[in-house]
Amino acid sequence: MKVLRKDQLQIVLQIVVTVLLLRFGLFKQIASEIALTDVQFLLYLLSIGFIASGGLILYGIIIQEEQPWRKIHKNIDKAYYLYLGVNILGIGISFFVSSAIDKTAYFGFFMGGAAIIYLYTTQWRKIILLNNIIFSLLITFASFIEIITDLMPTLNPLQTSAENTNNLLFEITTRFGILLFFLYFIKTILLDLKFMNLDLRNNKKTLATLHGRKKGSVRTTLLGLIPLVLLIAFALYYYPQLPLLSIYIAIAIILPYLFLLVKLWNAKTAKDYSLTNNILTIIIWLTIFSIVVLLFNLK
Repeated sequence: MKVLRKDQLQIVLQIVVTVLLLRFGLFKQIASEIALTDVQFLLYLLSIGFIASGGLILYGIIIQEEQPWRKIHKNIDKAYYLYLGVNILGIGISFFVSSAIDKTAYFGFFMGGAAIIYLYTTQWRKIILLNNIIFSLLITFASFIEIITDLMPTLNPLQTSAENTNNLLFEITTRFGILLFFLYFIKTILLDLKFMNLDLRNNKKTLATLHGRKKGSVRTTLLGLIPLVLLIAFALYYYPQLPLLSIYIAIAIILPYLFLLVKLWNAKTAKDYSLTNNILTIIIWLTIFSIVVLLFNLK
């Protein structure tokens, strides 16, 4: 399907699949206890959806104010009220659910998410590199929220991860989330390189438009070593406990990632960056599927 080739839809689909696999494919199957009921989990998802929708509405407002000829919203004032309304609704739902599990402070994560979206949309998206970092953080926000809300209330600080299943799951999935963050960070820089000519026409400042594609390929390849180091360290560290997962990471993720870095080092044209972006998308999907492998290994 051609529509699935669009990066935006791919990313949204990856976010949804990751959260559902963490909740229903891992935590409900392996965890000794989870904090949220299914209804509370769905309400949390609804809260994230409202806050994300508010971000999209605000982005449309800002773009229309910067480019008045683009009629995204018929009425800017009403759009601002709609933005405030969906944010209040999203944060309100998160407060209700957090109170239900006696973790009222957790709704602060949702307030923080809404604040970051506001600052990103109005200011940070124009700052080189910070734009990439914050956008990658927003993509992985839902995954971290799921890990925090479902597992953190059940952790036992007096036990090690080897003695407590939930402690082990929290440790592994948190590192998994950090790895996804870095993979998406590399992906945002790849997309900047891919669409460099378009950004130049629109006077958008990125690392690619500032230094060009030649330097961009070298810089992105070097930055790409960060996820590689994390993957290798993860596989080696967990091999004694989780050999199946470690072998999967080595074969299905690390080897394709090495191929990606070689291609990226030699990339020069938009077509080259499109290819490397597609390879990275596959690697991200394989990383998400590692949740299923982890389930089988733990069982």
